[in-house]
Amino acid sequence: MIQQSKKYKIAIIAYNLDSGGLAKVIKNVFLLFKEISFFNVELVLLDDIKRFNLDEKVVYFGDLANIKSPFYNKINKYIQFNKYIKKNNFDFIIDLRYRINPITELLIVKLIYPKTKLIYNVHSSKLETYLLNNTFLTNYLYGKAYKTVCGAKENEKLVIQKHHLINTITIYNPIDFDDIKAKKEESIDFNFEYILAVGRFVELKQFYELIISYANSILPQNQVKLVLVGEGEELLRCKELVFSLNLNENVVFVGFSNNPYKYMQNAKFLVLCSKYEGFGLVLVEALACNTPVISFDLVSGPNEIIEHGKNGLLVENQNFNKLTEAINLLFSDEELYTTCKINALESVQKFSFEEIKKEWLNLLQIHE
Repeated sequence: MIQQSKKYKIAIIAYNLDSGGLAKVIKNVFLLFKEISFFNVELVLLDDIKRFNLDEKVVYFGDLANIKSPFYNKINKYIQFNKYIKKNNFDFIIDLRYRINPITELLIVKLIYPKTKLIYNVHSSKLETYLLNNTFLTNYLYGKAYKTVCGAKENEKLVIQKHHLINTITIYNPIDFDDIKAKKEESIDFNFEYILAVGRFVELKQFYELIISYANSILPQNQVKLVLVGEGEELLRCKELVFSLNLNENVVFVGFSNNPYKYMQNAKFLVLCSKYEGFGLVLVEALACNTPVISFDLVSGPNEIIEHGKNGLLVENQNFNKLTEAINLLFSDEELYTTCKINALESVQKFSFEEIKKEWLNLLQIHE
């Protein structure tokens, strides 16, 4: 373990901070390292323009896209990025980008990144989003990295099984409990009982199918509504479904919200029914708001968060009939519901900044 005797320079590399789970992970990892006095950390965004007022330590390369041709913009961006990396002599580089283009990866990993301690992130069980879908190239590019950090234990197992990497570790995504605590008390206009789903309206999240499961449940006849927070390409299709099912008074579309926690705080429970997740951050956030959760038992994530029958329910993966049954059960079984609600907050303390910070310091072999 390295004794703390200097300021360690860390660069966190990502593409952007668009809405979604990855953006929260990026921001939370950045804020976590910022809290540590002997780290000098910078967040480097390759595709973003300067539109987030996070910190003076955020460096944006997307601003270069305002000049000349798209091809020139890209080349110029990576030239400037290369100069920036070489100039700053970072002790650690933490790469939180999605990595899908072999040419871009060869450019960044082999030509731009220095021979320093490189840490790569795998945020999803869909491995090809973060590791090239080729075992030889993956090992060539990332096999000698300081570490490959996976967001869930099952993600790490998949990485080892598919790519045979030996430099892996699981570190869960940190949760900013102080931020959640401050925001969850914000008032909302609802004066009705409801269950909740939060996320992008894309095929992956399966809100369309969730609406059908809700319609088949006992909730509509018990005046318990379904509230959906988010926006995206599937929104219109979902609204048309609600209209066709005559559920206009039962399903509430909130749109995108910078503060989903106020909806979580007041929900009876939250439902996640994605095709896959890397971790399932929204589950931890809901539990941090004292709200029980229901989720498919996906390949990775939910079963490392949910203790079945203690803080929520795990449902057979992709079985929407079973999902309807779980919704009915958590609504109608008062003893089960009370147990899950009592245990919710305590069950996710292991994801706090303080706990995850210890794991990162152990990984970097540094202590306070």
